[in-house]
Amino acid sequence: MTCTPKRVAELTVVLVHDVPFVTLTVNGMPATFILDTGAERSIVTTAAAERLGLRPEVRISRQMRGIGGTVGLNLARMDSLEAAGDRLPDTTILVGASDFPRIGGETPDGLLGGDVLSDFDLDLDVPDRRLVFYDPAACPGAEPPWHPQATLAANRSLHDRLFFPVTLDGKALTAFIDTGAQNSVIDTSAALSTGVTQARLRGDPAAVARGASTQMVQLRRHQFGVLNVGGELVRDPSLLVTPLDLNDADIVLGMDFVASRRVWLSYQMPRVFVGRPLAGS
Repeated sequence: MTCTPKRVAELTVVLVHDVPFVTLTVNGMPATFILDTGAERSIVTTAAAERLGLRPEVRISRQMRGIGGTVGLNLARMDSLEAAGDRLPDTTILVGASDFPRIGGETPDGLLGGDVLSDFDLDLDVPDRRLVFYDPAACPGAEPPWHPQATLAANRSLHDRLFFPVTLDGKALTAFIDTGAQNSVIDTSAALSTGVTQARLRGDPAAVARGASTQMVQLRRHQFGVLNVGGELVRDPSLLVTPLDLNDADIVLGMDFVASRRVWLSYQMPRVFVGRPLAGS
């Protein structure tokens, strides 16, 4: 006997220069977050914490590592966190020492990361601009109410990321979906393992990216042959190449992959379902 997943909340996803924004209510006030499935913890800026009236928890400091270095973080307590009027369980959040850059005229208050997202099954439909939260306990093992193109057996890392096997030009690698990344990225050593040479990378177009800190990072953009994600073949994928220093994946699949697809992230199973890309994508 099958059961129907229990919907908890639904948010509108607003894309600004391929960065997904969602609005939550923190302590009764609206706050704009970048939807970031690659971040292990949710963060708000110092200015946003002051505006939202967040209370200090204990005087501790944490570090969150990402492309571009580390960011100093402190812990604060929220009285309430809501999505479209529905209460979410998390009551603490990290406060970053620096502000996020403006993106298309928008200045985000923070990042919405894995500490909040991993409590749910997530139906992320970027083409339709929707993020739906489902209660995994209400229907264990539930599958999407739509037909996926690929079903991926995943593992859940200590950083609350769902990583899964892929192949790139015949090389077995691991990847996770990171909506906080505008472009897909591959670790330099993983790129070299596919047969790409350092000399070839030096001849590839240069690019820059901003990571967890405000530091800009130099990368190379390389066009590979075929990326196989659960049987879906992505031809001629263009990936940024840089040392990632990640423990759970070789490839970060960013918004250039997600923007044309519907995905379902089940942290409890754990599995990832990927829908058919839009025609012409």
